[in-house]
Amino acid sequence: MQTIICHSFPAWDTPYVKSTLELITRMADSHRVIFLDYPYTLKDFLQNEHAPKSAMMGKKGGKRVMETDFGTIEVYNSLPMIPVNWINKLWLFEFVMGINAFIQSFTIKKLLATTDPDQTKLINAFNPVYGFFTAKYWRDLPTTYYAYDNLEATAWSGKWGKVYEEKFLKMTDRVIVSSIGLLNKFRGKHSNLNCVKNGVNLVNFSKSKAEKTQNKKIGYLGAFDDRIDSSLMRAAAEAYPDYTFEILGDQRIEEEFPFNLIFLGSRPQNQLNGILQTWDATLIPFVKNEFTKTIYPLKINEYLAAGKTVISTDFADLEDFKGMIKVCHTPEEFVESIGKEIRYNNRLKISKRIEFARTNSWEARTEQFLQALAS
Repeated sequence: MQTIICHSFPAWDTPYVKSTLELITRMADSHRVIFLDYPYTLKDFLQNEHAPKSAMMGKKGGKRVMETDFGTIEVYNSLPMIPVNWINKLWLFEFVMGINAFIQSFTIKKLLATTDPDQTKLINAFNPVYGFFTAKYWRDLPTTYYAYDNLEATAWSGKWGKVYEEKFLKMTDRVIVSSIGLLNKFRGKHSNLNCVKNGVNLVNFSKSKAEKTQNKKIGYLGAFDDRIDSSLMRAAAEAYPDYTFEILGDQRIEEEFPFNLIFLGSRPQNQLNGILQTWDATLIPFVKNEFTKTIYPLKINEYLAAGKTVISTDFADLEDFKGMIKVCHTPEEFVESIGKEIRYNNRLKISKRIEFARTNSWEARTEQFLQALAS
């Protein structure tokens, strides 16, 4: 059996849906999967409620064996790292990252001791800084860089994300991205480039009957953060005062909103569909900028799998969803389309959305990813 090691930026213990976890979990059906967890820092150890503190301190060798619906995954955690995002000087950044890489090398050596290098492949999941600095410890394993966001446009990647992504690309055998926008970004920067778009967990997001709802509820699934056009959401809520606008995710924009726009907070994955099914329409009110233009939102297929009408801004290339969702080019069109899409929704449209989403399951995406790994 072949082994896949995932050197991950997304954390195993995250409460949110992450493409990396959805993919590697399903790979466990046919491969041995080893997951090197997010490089938690000393600050995370003290403040992050989701940090696996026992594993970070070396309990059971920092290894956890996780049973999933698809197979067993071996999750390894390194000792806590030194925070680096505050560093502005190159020499100091490289010095501290060298220490962090050395700390992580003990975990890398530990997990590599259990593998056959001829039967092992390494996936670096959106973790290019650590990928670059730990490269010498991976024994020249075939390496794939998996990018699912535009790193250089993220605030959290700081000054060094873009710099070391470009350096790390030169060390990798292939690059797999999750959107057309990212495909365009990396085109010409790597000779082995593939695109595997995001999917949907059909178990968590499914509708048994193609019935139209009339609950006077409109929803958005996900964190309410800087991707959101908050003024557009405010305008929509004000235009439909007899509807409740529900945000199913963390509120990260502190502003005043109309009385009918409410925040439900984040919920466990197995509770999302029950709430989503009560919505008459779903929204993707993203701003249009350098970050969002490379996004292939997980929520699109989740909305469609639930049979829901989708109203979106034209933040990215959404050609894949032509005829399935309403893409709006102006704020006025977005607000007006909410009422129209609810009014003209019907059972036939609901059935078509569900059938469309079924072709985009995570199982299908995983097969595509494994094929790309073999290319």
